[in-house]
Formats: sequence, C-alpha cells, structure tokens
Amino acid sequence: MGDQQFPRYSFLGLFFALVSLILLPPFFGDGAGLIQKLVWLAVLLSMLWLVTHDHRSMLIGGVFALPVLLISGQSLVNEASVWTLGYVFFAIIFMLFILSHLLRFVVVTKRVSGDLIFASLCVYLLIGVIWAYIYLMMEVVTPEAFSIDVDVQQGYTALLRELLYYSYVTLTTLGYGDITPGTPVARSWSAMEAIVGQLYLTVIVARLMGLYISTELAGADSEDSQS
Repeated sequence: MGDQQFPRYSFLGLFFALVSLILLPPFFGDGAGLIQKLVWLAVLLSMLWLVTHDHRSMLIGGVFALPVLLISGQSLVNEASVWTLGYVFFAIIFMLFILSHLLRFVVVTKRVSGDLIFASLCVYLLIGVIWAYIYLMMEVVTPEAFSIDVDVQQGYTALLRELLYYSYVTLTTLGYGDITPGTPVARSWSAMEAIVGQLYLTVIVARLMGLYISTELAGADSEDSQS
C-alpha cells in the first residue's frame, strides 16, 4: 500500500475540503445549508479521487458513495425516514472505507513527507466527521439523544452542522458544554470519541518523530560510510 502511487495532491485536496466543511458554512447565514451541501460534495469527490489509483478500490468506493451522492442534495425532513438513515449509514460506511486507506498509508509509509503529514491530518479530521454522522443517526432515531437547539424535522443539514461542531469539540476534549449527550448510548460514544482522539494524537506524533529520527540516522550513516 505504501508503494502505491496515490493521485498527486489528493491528501492535500481532501484536507482542505474537510477544513472547508468545518469553516465555510457559518459565514453564509441563511445560505449555510446550500454551502454545506456543496462542500460536502467536494469532500465526497476528494475521497473518491483518493482511491482512483486502484480500480477495485474505486469501484467499491463508488458503490458506497453513489447512494450518498444521490440523497445528499435532498432535504430529508422526516425524523423516522428510512432514506435519512440509509443516507447516514452509507456515508459512514464510505468514510470508514476511505479511512482504512488513509490509515494503511500512514502505517506502512517509512519516511516523513508532505503526503504522510496531510494523510495523518485527514485521518484526524475524518474521525470527527464519522462521529458526527454517528451522532446524527442517534438523533434521527432518538430525537432527545443530544440537548441541541435544532429540530430534526428542519432537515439533517442544520442538525449535522451542529453535530460536527460537537464532534470536534469532543474529539479535542475541549468540552464547552453547550451541547451535551442525553442518553447512555450518546454518552458512551462521546466518551469513546474523546479517547480515540487522544490515542490517535499520541500514536501519530510518536510515529512521525520515530520516522524522522530514523531517517536522520540513516542519512548520517550513509554520509559516514561514503566518507
């Protein structure tokens, strides 16, 4: 996996798409929902672009992404809607599929590079999005899962925007307290997200430092042998 050539700038493109999903929508007021859908489309396409180097992976990713693309432009307002749950389910599966590719690249790569750094950042940001969709599924099934000032019947877009905020606040263990989990299941998943976030940062920093040191030592040994 580490030897496979991912499309050039694919990690960078996905990184900026994920950052835009967090930052851009709030600046557009009443148009935030439309902007969020457009940026989410860019995120989906960036994730698909990531696996275009492998035809089998692209086919599998396309199968998971297709229902997400077909439904993501709709305003699904029924809190018990099977379509809404189907959309969330396929979105989670697709993102987990992409996450597995990112993680394998991060694990098997043997030297520090721009691609490795941006892939590592994408993993962290994607964890936050995946958890936001898990929270969205909980809120659709159980509207009191979170103390959040958004009615699920307004559609999933506004609700997802708030849950993205909550997810990253939880992932980084900031815990402002303006949104809180209201059920045992929601509390358990929130705690697990905080644990995963801290463990990932600890492991990835240690790995990057280890790779950097080993690369420097290998370079020093090479210079000594030549001299």
